[in-house]
Amino acid sequence: MGSAVRDLRARAASLAGGTFTLALFGAFSAGKSSFANALLGEAVLPVSPHPTTAAINRIMAPADGAEHGTARVRMKTRAAFQEDLAYSFRLLGLGEPEADWQKRVKGLSPQDVHPAGRPHYSFLQAAAAGWAETEELLGQEVHVDLEGYRSFVANERKSCFVDSIDLHYSCPVTEQGIVLVDTPGADSVNARHTGVTFNYMKNADALIFVTYYNHAFSQGDRQFLQQLGRVKDSSAMDQMFFVVNASDLASSEEELEQVLDHVSTQLRANGIRSPRLFPVSSLMALESKSDGDADRLARSGFGTFEEEFNRFAGRELADLAVGGAAEELSRVAQRLEQRAQDAAQGEEVLQRRRAELSAGMEQSRVRIEAFAGRTMKEELAQETGELLFHVRQRLGFQLGQFVAEAFHPSVLREDRGNLKAAFAACGRELLRMISVELEQELLATTLRLEQAGKSWIAKQLADCTADLERMLEGMDLSQAFDEQWATPVLKEIRLEEPSGWKSYQSYFRNPKQFFEGDGRRRLQEAIEPVIKQMAADALPAAQEQLVGFYDDRVRASLRHQANLLTERVQEAAAALNETMTSGVPAEEWHNLSVQVMGWRSE
Repeated sequence: MGSAVRDLRARAASLAGGTFTLALFGAFSAGKSSFANALLGEAVLPVSPHPTTAAINRIMAPADGAEHGTARVRMKTRAAFQEDLAYSFRLLGLGEPEADWQKRVKGLSPQDVHPAGRPHYSFLQAAAAGWAETEELLGQEVHVDLEGYRSFVANERKSCFVDSIDLHYSCPVTEQGIVLVDTPGADSVNARHTGVTFNYMKNADALIFVTYYNHAFSQGDRQFLQQLGRVKDSSAMDQMFFVVNASDLASSEEELEQVLDHVSTQLRANGIRSPRLFPVSSLMALESKSDGDADRLARSGFGTFEEEFNRFAGRELADLAVGGAAEELSRVAQRLEQRAQDAAQGEEVLQRRRAELSAGMEQSRVRIEAFAGRTMKEELAQETGELLFHVRQRLGFQLGQFVAEAFHPSVLREDRGNLKAAFAACGRELLRMISVELEQELLATTLRLEQAGKSWIAKQLADCTADLERMLEGMDLSQAFDEQWATPVLKEIRLEEPSGWKSYQSYFRNPKQFFEGDGRRRLQEAIEPVIKQMAADALPAAQEQLVGFYDDRVRASLRHQANLLTERVQEAAAALNETMTSGVPAEEWHNLSVQVMGWRSE
């Protein structure tokens, strides 16, 4: 029973010491920090007016010797900071950063920057201002008190150099084991690290998307929500909550309902069907919790959200975790009952079964080796090729929308000054949006490939187990298959126009001709085949990486499951031999099985 004991102990430890990850998403100024504070019941997170350089921020109960109110700040490595610096330089059309990059940044004017590039402008300004003070901290881990933590979060001259922060804070929420994760907004510089945010989307126990009462969804929000929709479609459980913050700004119930209807429509348009939507006033909730004002807390709408969230966390997730433990106990009880049945057999029957088992062991070894040697590479290559074909198709359908958002009338205006520079900035923004879209699509593709790989392995495992149980008649060899797979770290997609958009200037003579005439339409017709070819050129390397990664993952999983099957067969053989020699009566094995089933029902 060694494997059963090991598995039960591991599951018990997970249930006893496990944590619950709650990830917050949303654009800056949506009120994520105030919402987190209302959830925590205290003003823990600073509310920064311009958190465009925000990093991953985790709030958790003190552990491993950490004291309440202390934080561990992981600074970016020098290489990671240089990558961020180079990305923002390229996006703003500044070329590559030189040794005196700070001087170049200080001469940059916000009027020369596309609106979508403003977070990168803010990042560069903050980095230049804080470089002398913070350069020596790059690559280090800094331990600070609560005041120091708030400085690293709210002061952009520091936060732009931060990779992630863990705040150890004791309050009723964190003491339940909840780890609250505040992620960079879709408009943050760090949002370009799409893989980090994606892993929280994929692996968090619950997701909360916060939007502000009177804010429209930005283009970044829409791309982000589309990715949320893809993750939701692949999940066995709906763990997403959507919050409209500052609902107290509504002048009437009718106005609030109109806003909620609008948000619901936008969410459905971006792939979020039947969203769980809650209007709240985070500031009112925090104040009412501080004052102990239950009536005002009810008016804030926060109590309704917390009631639904606690029901989900305390019932749906708990049922899922306990259900897995119950299945494990059922398998153990079944094995014990098999021991009882074996012990009830006469000596002659047991001798015959041992002989049959001895004859079947070699067959089972060959069958397990065949199972471990299977390959899915051809299926993976075909599946990946088909998925990326559809990626290119979807990109073609969306191209007109991307062009309209990048080359927008609010950007190309007569009062903008240098319209040629503004036109080139629009072109760079177009390529940035398409690069992000391709990266998001590739991450969504990892979900589909992971599902395909796990389904294929589960089928192979079921077939192999059935064959083994026929060879070793009367033995239960079933086992759980619930592996957690990592997401591959995909290479950043860089789409660049070699001419710097000069070759397309003829399509833009002036704003009137471009938007009211046929300039923008003709530009789209000219650049569409170029962009499609850029995407087509970028995807083969990604396809090769994806096939290689999941082929390795499938092979490793097959080997692991084969080792577990071998262990189970050996245990089954040892169990039969022990039944013949130990003299333990069938009733004792049966009573053990009944006891285990009693634990299961509890």
